[in-house]
Amino acid sequence: MFKNENIYRKQFNWYNKIVIYMESKKDRIKLADIVWLFVIGCLLGFVLETIWYYIKNGAWINKQGLLYGPFKPIYGLGLVFIILMMNNYRNKKFWQKFVIGVILGSAFEYFGSLFEEYILGTSTWNYSSFNLNIAGRIYLPYCLIWGLIAAFCVDFVYPSLKKIIVKVEGRAYNIVTVIVGVFMLGNLALTTIAAIRYSDRANNEGSTNVVFKVIDELYPDEYMQAKFPKMKVIKK
Repeated sequence: MFKNENIYRKQFNWYNKIVIYMESKKDRIKLADIVWLFVIGCLLGFVLETIWYYIKNGAWINKQGLLYGPFKPIYGLGLVFIILMMNNYRNKKFWQKFVIGVILGSAFEYFGSLFEEYILGTSTWNYSSFNLNIAGRIYLPYCLIWGLIAAFCVDFVYPSLKKIIVKVEGRAYNIVTVIVGVFMLGNLALTTIAAIRYSDRANNEGSTNVVFKVIDELYPDEYMQAKFPKMKVIKK
C-alpha cells in the first residue's frame, strides 16, 4: 500500500512540475508583446509630454522623439524595460513594486541620458535647473513618478494588453505585428543615424560615407530643429 502511495506521489509531483512549467510559459513575454508595449509606451509618452508642456507653458510644441509618427521612444523603451524586469514581481505588495520601479526607472532614465549624450551627441532633457537633481540627468520627484508608473503598468497595462492579444491573435494579428515592428525598428534606427549626423554637422565633422550624405540631404539642420525643438547638440 505504501509502495503504491509513494509511486502515486512521485507521479503527482511530476504532474505538478509540468503544470507549473506550462503556467510559467503563459506568463513569458513574447516578442509580439514587446512590439506593442513599445508602441503603447511611445504613444502615451508623446501625449503626456505634449499635454504637460502645454499646462506648464501655455503653448503647444512638437514632442516627437522619432522622425515619423507621434512617438516618444524613451517611454516605449522604458515601458518594455520595466515589464521585462518586473514581470516576475507582479504578486509583490504595492510598496515593493513601487520601490523597484523607482530604482529601475531612475537607472533607465540616467543611463538613457548618458547614451544620448555620448552616442548620439545630443541632449533632450536636463534637470540642472531643478533642485534634487543628480548630474542633471534625473530629478528625484520624477523618480517617485517612475515608481507609480511601474506599478500601474505591471498591474494594469500589461495584463490588459495580454487580454486584448488573446482575443485578436491569429494570422492577421501576426502580419500587422511584423509590419509595425519593422516600421518602428526602422524608424528608431533612422532617427538614431539622423541625430548622430545632426550632432556631427554642428561640430563640423564631415563625412564621405554615401549613406551619411543621403541622410544629410534628407534631414538637414532646419528639418531636425523643427522636428525636435527641445533637442540640443553637445558641443565637443
